[in-house]
Amino acid sequence: MDFTLTAAEETVVRHVALRLQAGVPPSDDDVADELGDEARPLLQSLLDKGWLVVGEGRTLTLSTIARAVVADRGDAGEPQS
Repeated sequence: MDFTLTAAEETVVRHVALRLQAGVPPSDDDVADELGDEARPLLQSLLDKGWLVVGEGRTLTLSTIARAVVADRGDAGEPQS
């Protein structure tokens, strides 16, 4: 797993984490609708790096390690400095 993230990738990870916390796992189309089409290559990068996993019905979820990293960094909704 590649632990390096750009600021834009971290925004996408946090967005997916918030959706998962709300009990509404997003699809790639949902994320693109909400964050813009520029999120699509970021999603692919996060899949390649092992941060995101595609589940049933094409929904996105965080990998086990990504969930631990997000939890260690605090609430998914808190901005990081």
